[in-house]
Amino acid sequence: MSGISRKPVSRWRIAMIAVAALALLYGGFEIGRRTAGYAIVNAMVEGIELRRRNRGLDEENEALQRRVATAELGQRVDRQAQSDAQRMMSELQAETSRQQQELQFYRGLVARQFGAGTLRVQELRVRAEEERRYRVLITLVQAATREALANGTVTFTIEGQEGNTLSLADVEPNQRRELPFSLRFFQQIEVAIELPLDFEPASLLVECKLRRNAEPVRQSFLWRVEGEAETPVL
Repeated sequence: MSGISRKPVSRWRIAMIAVAALALLYGGFEIGRRTAGYAIVNAMVEGIELRRRNRGLDEENEALQRRVATAELGQRVDRQAQSDAQRMMSELQAETSRQQQELQFYRGLVARQFGAGTLRVQELRVRAEEERRYRVLITLVQAATREALANGTVTFTIEGQEGNTLSLADVEPNQRRELPFSLRFFQQIEVAIELPLDFEPASLLVECKLRRNAEPVRQSFLWRVEGEAETPVL
C-alpha cells in the first residue's frame, strides 16, 4: 500500500515544478521584452535629440564660416582701399612736385625777362561782339620770386586816329574808372566796352597801379581786333 501512494505525489510535484519553471521563463521573457522595448525607445529618443543638436551645430558652424568669410573680405577690401589711397597720395605728391618744379622754372623765365617783382601787361586782346561793341582782355603778369599777392587797379585810355581819346569810364557800360586786380602770378581781366559811332580807335594805353606803389606802370598797344585785317594808322 505504501508503495502505491507515493507515485501520484511525485508526479504532482514534478508538474508543479514544471509549471513554476514555465512561469519563471515566461516572466523572464516578458521582463526582457519590456526592458528591450524601453531601451529601443530611449535609443530612438536619444538619436533624435543627437540629430537635432547636430543640425544646430551645423547651422552655427555655417554662420561662423560666413562671418569669417565676411571678415576676410572686409580685410581684403580694407587692404585694397589702403593700397589705392597710398598709391593716389604718391601720385598726387609726384604731380605736386612736378608742378612746383615747372612753376619755379617759369617763374625764373619771367623774372629773367621782366625782372623780379615787376608787374606788367603780358597780353592785350580785343574781340568784336556786336556793332561798336567789343571785349577787351588784359593779362597781367607778376614776376615775383615769392608767392606774394599783388593788389591794385588797372585802367586804360583809347586813343583815336584823329588824336581824340576816350577813358575807360567813357566806354564801359557801368562807367567804372578803373578795374581791381589781385594776383599772385597772373590774372586775366575782361571788360566790355562800346565805342561811339564817330570814333576810330588807333591804340590803347594801359595803366596798372599797385596799392603799395604810387608810380603806375604804363604800356601802349595797337588797336587790333581778333579776326579782322589790320588797318594802317594814318
